[in-house]
Amino acid sequence: MKMLTLFMIPFVCFSAEFREVFEKAALSSPLLRAKHEKILASHEAIKGEAVYKNPVISIGANDLLLNENFLKRDIEPMQTNFIGITQEFETFGKLDLKEAILRTGTLVLEYELEDLKLDLYKKTALIVEKITTFSNLLELLERKKVNLEILTDYYEKSISVESGFRKSVELQKKIFAIEDKILELQESVQRAKNEFKYLTNQEFIPMQRAQIGEEFIEEEIKKAPKYKIFELRSRQLEIAAKLEERKKYSNINLSLSYNHRQNFDDYLSVATSFALPIYGSEDAKAKKTRYLKQESIQNAQNYLQNATMIFQNNHKKADYFSKRVENLDVILEKYRALSSYEKSNIRNSVTLERSIEDENLLFDLEIERLKYKLEIKAAKLELFYITKESI
Repeated sequence: MKMLTLFMIPFVCFSAEFREVFEKAALSSPLLRAKHEKILASHEAIKGEAVYKNPVISIGANDLLLNENFLKRDIEPMQTNFIGITQEFETFGKLDLKEAILRTGTLVLEYELEDLKLDLYKKTALIVEKITTFSNLLELLERKKVNLEILTDYYEKSISVESGFRKSVELQKKIFAIEDKILELQESVQRAKNEFKYLTNQEFIPMQRAQIGEEFIEEEIKKAPKYKIFELRSRQLEIAAKLEERKKYSNINLSLSYNHRQNFDDYLSVATSFALPIYGSEDAKAKKTRYLKQESIQNAQNYLQNATMIFQNNHKKADYFSKRVENLDVILEKYRALSSYEKSNIRNSVTLERSIEDENLLFDLEIERLKYKLEIKAAKLELFYITKESI
């Protein structure tokens, strides 16, 4: 399988690279290890099954004279004893077809392994994105909360007790709402970390995010392991149908024996035998296999249609949220400039409250931006999974 090189952008604040974490996860994954062992077993099956059957050795005696008592041998010597060997020969390329079926089956297993790796990569990368995004959202919410607490403290110390109390209660409600969101996000982070541990057999540590590129081509769906598996299974069934047709032509058993006779000359005997395929079971099996092949072809077409629909939907989704992020970037740039100006002109409670509200509005926009970017990455990871040939 071709290896795909991933280029990482180094960040000083991160302590691990995503690829290193993924490789450790792949090595420790019971599912991947089991599939790898199955591939090794399949290679051994080729060596053990795509060969001629072992010859049969025959050793015996005949023309042995016996007394009336069957269990008591006469003193007369054996008339003949012999040793022979019988070998079955596969005819009309049946052995080559058996080997081709086994090798195709091994290729299916190898593509299944690559598909499992891609799926693990996608899921792990998405979990890392979620944990990182949720952590950043928590930071923004904490900053919003601090701003509201500053404003609450200001109003609690206000000269006008009545108006200050009313404002304080209103702000406290907003703080409670933010605290609820913080608690919900903390639970989401913990769930994501638990899922990360389940997927990778590792504790989560801060790391670089997976770099998967920006361009994805719809036609490359046919290069992905999932589609290749359907193609190979169809090919395997096609070969199996040919094998069933060839079974109409029987294998040949060739026997050779050396016969030793007392008081007579020794001699060699040669014999051949083969089955008579007169009941038509081979034709029925060949037809059955052809029907299964057609079913496999239809399954491949069905997968291609579904994968194409998934590709188009996720491509549109990524484009849509990318435009939303671009629009937010323009708005954020304007608001940051305005917020910076207003902070420098704080003179009373009105300007302080306006400044904090503006800053919290910026945080809200940043929160939306982070959510959009998570949606973009989720869509692109799905595009990555259904178009990439290998990791």
